[in-house]
Amino acid sequence: MKVVGAKLDDSDYERFETFCIDEGLSKSEILRGMIKQYCDACEEDLQLDSDDKKPTVTIIDDKQPSAIQNIRIVES
Repeated sequence: MKVVGAKLDDSDYERFETFCIDEGLSKSEILRGMIKQYCDACEEDLQLDSDDKKPTVTIIDDKQPSAIQNIRIVES
């Protein structure tokens, strides 16, 4: 395991500590859960972004050749 640290304002620290005690969980348990949720959400966003970037081509009329030539697809 690795360690992550953060400095908090006194008031934020005390609020966080109070909520942890109320939940009956350690600060580390809460932070691990929050970090996991954050990473999972980021991975989902990356997956959605990569799905959106896949180019699609629709053939409208396969009997008539397209007048467009020299097409280049550029991913952004």
